[in-house]
Amino acid sequence: MEKAQLLEKILTEPKPLADTQRQAVTCDKPYVRVIAGAGAGKTETLTRKIVKLLLVDDVPPSAIVAFTFTEKAAQSMKSRVYKRVKDLGGNDICAKLGEMYLGTIHGYCMRLLEDYGGYGNYGVLDENQEMAYLLRVGWGLHFQSSRSYPATCEIFSKNLNVVYGEMIDGAILERRAPSFFRSLKAYEDALEKVQQLTFNRMISLAIQHLQQNPDTLAHVKYLIVDEYQDINRAQEALIKLIGKGGSIFIVGDPRQTIYQWRGSDEGCFEEFATHYPDVQTITIRENRRSAASIVRLSNKFADTFESHHYDHMAEVRPEPGGVYYLECDNDGEEATWIADQIREYIDAGRCSYGDIGILLRSVSTSGPPFIDELRRRNIPFVVGGKVGLFRRSEVQAVGKLVAWLSDRGFFQRDKWSFRDQIQGDDLLLTARADWHDAVPEIPPAPDEEARLLAWKQNVLNGSFDNFTEMYYSLLGILGFPQLDPDNREHAVIMANLGRFSEMLTDYETANSLGGKRRNWQTDMNGLCWFINTYATSSYEEQVGDDIRGIDAVQLMTIHQSKGLEWPLVFIPAVVDQRFPSRMVGREGKWMIPRDMFDAIKYEGTMESERNLMYVAMTRAKDALVVSAFTSLNDREKGASELLTEGDWVEDMTALTPRDHLPVHPLSLTPTDDQELQTFTAGELIRYSRCPYQYRLSEIWGYQPGLSEYLGYGRALHHCLRHAGEIIKAEEGCGPMSAVLTAMDREFFMPFMPEKRLLDIKRAAKEALIRFVRQHEQDMLRIRDMESRIEFPLQNAIVAGKVDVILHDGDAIEVREYKSADTSASPDEVAMQVRLYSRGLRSIGEDVRHGSVAFLQEARVEGVGITDEEVQQVVTTAEQHIAGIVGRRFTACPGGVCEHCDPRSICRWRTGAS
Repeated sequence: MEKAQLLEKILTEPKPLADTQRQAVTCDKPYVRVIAGAGAGKTETLTRKIVKLLLVDDVPPSAIVAFTFTEKAAQSMKSRVYKRVKDLGGNDICAKLGEMYLGTIHGYCMRLLEDYGGYGNYGVLDENQEMAYLLRVGWGLHFQSSRSYPATCEIFSKNLNVVYGEMIDGAILERRAPSFFRSLKAYEDALEKVQQLTFNRMISLAIQHLQQNPDTLAHVKYLIVDEYQDINRAQEALIKLIGKGGSIFIVGDPRQTIYQWRGSDEGCFEEFATHYPDVQTITIRENRRSAASIVRLSNKFADTFESHHYDHMAEVRPEPGGVYYLECDNDGEEATWIADQIREYIDAGRCSYGDIGILLRSVSTSGPPFIDELRRRNIPFVVGGKVGLFRRSEVQAVGKLVAWLSDRGFFQRDKWSFRDQIQGDDLLLTARADWHDAVPEIPPAPDEEARLLAWKQNVLNGSFDNFTEMYYSLLGILGFPQLDPDNREHAVIMANLGRFSEMLTDYETANSLGGKRRNWQTDMNGLCWFINTYATSSYEEQVGDDIRGIDAVQLMTIHQSKGLEWPLVFIPAVVDQRFPSRMVGREGKWMIPRDMFDAIKYEGTMESERNLMYVAMTRAKDALVVSAFTSLNDREKGASELLTEGDWVEDMTALTPRDHLPVHPLSLTPTDDQELQTFTAGELIRYSRCPYQYRLSEIWGYQPGLSEYLGYGRALHHCLRHAGEIIKAEEGCGPMSAVLTAMDREFFMPFMPEKRLLDIKRAAKEALIRFVRQHEQDMLRIRDMESRIEFPLQNAIVAGKVDVILHDGDAIEVREYKSADTSASPDEVAMQVRLYSRGLRSIGEDVRHGSVAFLQEARVEGVGITDEEVQQVVTTAEQHIAGIVGRRFTACPGGVCEHCDPRSICRWRTGAS
């Protein structure tokens, strides 16, 4: 197909792009800034831009880096790119798309540091794990604060993020905030000791690496950045370094800047035009998401902005839709009316529960009436926002029982209600009531209380190996195996209990780093404080995207709704001190001088609240209801400033609590419009063992037990990779010398006590010496180590890392390393090698051999990779993918039960009664 014809297909199929979208896709300027309003088809524009670069401009996939704000957005875009490239006949390019990076900035920084910075054996703490670790080590950081210790840790973390995000110079910080600077350096030393990275430090280290090694990413010729209005100054600096010498294409909408409180700076978007020469700015006005009345209302509301004045969105959809304003007497009446309308729409078959979003400024303050009312009406719902998890009765039940383990145990639903605590035996009493309120159809066992008392004694006696084992024992006592995963309400409960499992593992991970010895009483005291001072206000419920196939109303914060859409959207509680938040403009607690950074940005402004309202309104596709109430707890409640600015409310149809929401035809999402999902080879293998185990662990988050031996295999892999790099870099260095050097420099296990680590390291070194002696020639044939691979397979993408690629002339051998702690069967290992062989062959590699090396036994076994054997594995993998996408999670009890982490809570496990 000729290039001109191919380009026209890209621009017109499956639907023609608007003129401004075409301009963005075809613009060849090196620096392009696209202002894309809400519902403007931004993802489709970016998708076709990438496809055009690949198929028309012949840009190699490895030369393209594309940043999205979330992993979900990356998956959506990646799915579209794969589909379009495949549909347009670019099969050779499609096979190589794994060489293109499409994901988050943090993910790319980690990849950069692993591949080029020497951080291959480092772990990454997410924000919850980091707080748990900070609460553990903060005593040694010598904070200077009059506030409580947990509050001081949170304040330190917030200041730390400012320093990293604003790139505050260390020398200036040391001079102007010496106490904080000392604490910061001590904290970085503590992280280094246990070889852990944090999100913000990751970006800082990546910037340092690129400044010192500017040619590292010389192969990157095209950088695409989505949601550019939400980046911070450190991310801006990183983007400049990555895009140096190439083209940079950014997309954003400053009207939707809603993350200033964590450092986002819309000024980066405005200043892009001054940083680079001859920048082309393109505005995409067309809103394809929302009905006409919603677009007009949103435009009128945007006119109230003080700092952002961009072209109005243009109406595309002909349907009028509906916009309504409801005023109620109190928050209870508001929640009841909204629940009534949901029930009417559902009962009339106009939509599904998942087609409805209830968006709140704060779930913590405004969510309880809706949670209570939806539960009372048996309307399935999922709670978002950082307090969503602990608003669930089932989570409060297990949270109270875990707190009950502490000799100073207490529980409060959020960290602000310190006087409203439950203590002592009341924890057991109320926890049992909460559990049976959540699952009334499961009657309590006659001996439930006695078993719980025995469970507590077993925990404190050290009868369990880890928190996971302790937790699964508790769930067994409560009757978890009787829950039906195919029941909608039970599935939400099971998913949330899986999220609690993740919370326990977050704390245990942080508490066990460096091989810290376990003391169950001390650990339970610490866990109790972590739950009450942090987790109850920081952990989200499993969101709808994580609970695949669960049809439930989405009750979430506006921040969490960014990038999502619903046919029917409610925005309740638009009242004074709720929306806008009462915290707006309140001076924060800073450990660094306020004049060193833009403190007001972090503390919130009315403009940021307007941005939030704009984002909320533009989530609606067909019908939008904004509501408020006039009294709270029998006290008059003032009107929101948002409602009194301008005259936009006058354009909404007024409703009273006696009215019904008018009937609107809703534009429901086609059920067959499924995105390509990405699966690792390991995930497919886990599904093959038992689909129900896969559902529990991979979808709902039930965790494996933490062991001090965790990381042994990774440490061996990393040392072998480093040895391979030494052999390539140092002429004349033999495999034995390289392995010994790598082991001395790099071997580390994050949870192993230091004294025992020396013994483990000595034994591991002896094992690798034996392996190298017997397979020295193989070490000299290494071409690549831990090579990333990604390739399309049926209606999915398979990803993974090939442990080692050996070369024999132009032909290669695919080899997997297995340490002694592996539980993979020979068939599972063969499946992995054959899948990787398929992926490498699809990009033109001449894969002649496959093998698996058992490092501990110094043994190598061949794996057949004939066309027939590889195709058989491909067929099996496609069946597994179809099962996951089709939500077929039938249990397969048998021999696999012995090695299943959540076997104790599985009703189908071998031997279960």
